[in-house]
Amino acid sequence: MQFYIKPIGVIRSPYKDMDQAPYQGSFSKEICEIEIFSEFEEGLKDIETCTHLIVLYWLDRAKRDLLLARPPHDNRIHGVFATRSPNRPNPIGFAVVELLERKGRLLRVRGLDALDGTPVVDIKPYFPAIDSVSDARIGWFEEAKPEMKLRRLLLKAKEFHGHICPFVAIGIRMSVLAMEKLGIEENKMASVGEDILAIVECNNCLADGVQVATGCTFGNNSLIYLDLGKNALTLVRRKDWKGVRVYVDAESVKKYFSEEALELFEKVIVRREGSEDDIKKMTEMWEEIGWKMLEMPEEEFKVEFVQIEPIERAPIFENVRCTKCGELAMATRVKDNLCLKCAGSYYAVVGRGIVKFEKGMKEVV
Repeated sequence: MQFYIKPIGVIRSPYKDMDQAPYQGSFSKEICEIEIFSEFEEGLKDIETCTHLIVLYWLDRAKRDLLLARPPHDNRIHGVFATRSPNRPNPIGFAVVELLERKGRLLRVRGLDALDGTPVVDIKPYFPAIDSVSDARIGWFEEAKPEMKLRRLLLKAKEFHGHICPFVAIGIRMSVLAMEKLGIEENKMASVGEDILAIVECNNCLADGVQVATGCTFGNNSLIYLDLGKNALTLVRRKDWKGVRVYVDAESVKKYFSEEALELFEKVIVRREGSEDDIKKMTEMWEEIGWKMLEMPEEEFKVEFVQIEPIERAPIFENVRCTKCGELAMATRVKDNLCLKCAGSYYAVVGRGIVKFEKGMKEVV
C-alpha cells in the first residue's frame, strides 16, 4: 500500500529550533501564522466562523527511527505511542489553536508549538462537544507529576465555571486534599453517587471547584450548602459519617495577589465600574493566580477529621397542582393548595446566600 501526504500550507512561528519551542502549544501565548497554499484556498470557506481549530502538521525535523521516549516530566521510558514525543515513525504534530483572524490565505492563531517553516498537513474545526473528553487522563503522567491531576481538574473546571480564578482553584485543591485524607480515589467518585457527600459553607467560586473535583453536585443530591459564609468544605462518607473538613482563611491567601490584582478586583467586581480592558486584564491576572493556588501547601489549610450527624437521602414526594397557576409543585412546597410562588413567600439562594422573597421576588432582608 502506497500513499503520500501533500502539505496544504506552512507555519510561520517565532520558534527557530526545538530549544525555543514549548512542550505543548497550549503553553504558548505567541501568535503564529498559518499560510495556506493558493491551490487550497477554497477549502478555507467559512473557517473564520470557527473560534478554535485542530491543526495537524508534519514535524519535518523529528527523528523517525525511535519507538521509546523519555518525556521531560518523567525519568521513566515509555513507548512513543503513549507519549506526545515529536520523535516517532510518522511525526505528525497536533494542536488545538485559537483562531484570531483570517486574512485571505493567512490564518493568525495562538497555541502552536511548531517550528518556523513546519509543513501543515490538515486543518479541522475544534468542537468541544465532540472533541473534548473531560475525564480523560494519562495514568503514568499523573503518577510522575501529581500536580498534573490538579491542572487537569482546573482545566475541566474552566469549562464548567466559565473561567479560571483563584477560588475555583482553591476549591479543587481542597477537594483533592480531602479525598486524599479519606482515601477516596477520583475515578471512583462518580460511581459512589450519594454515598459521598460534599458540604460547602459558601456559594462563591470555590463551590464550583468542589463540584468538578468531587463529582458531588446540587443536581445529584450529593452537594449540601450551608449558608455560613466560610471558605470551607467537608467531604463525608455515608457509611460511617466520618469526614474531613478543610478550611482556608481568605486573609492568608492574599499574599498570592498583587496590589494591582486586588485593585482591579475592587474596581471590576466590587464596584462594577471596570472597562472592557480592565475586565480582560483582571481575567488574565486571575487565571495566573489560579494556577498558583494549585500549589498551595497543605500547611496553609486547616484540616480536621470530623464526625457528621446522619443526613437523609433525597426523598421522593408526590406532586400537587396549584389551584391558582395550575402548575404542579412538590407537595412539601404547597400551602393551602397554593404553590409557594403563588402564596407569595419562598426562599432562594442568591449572591448573598439564602434569602426570603415575598410578593413577586421582593427580597426580605
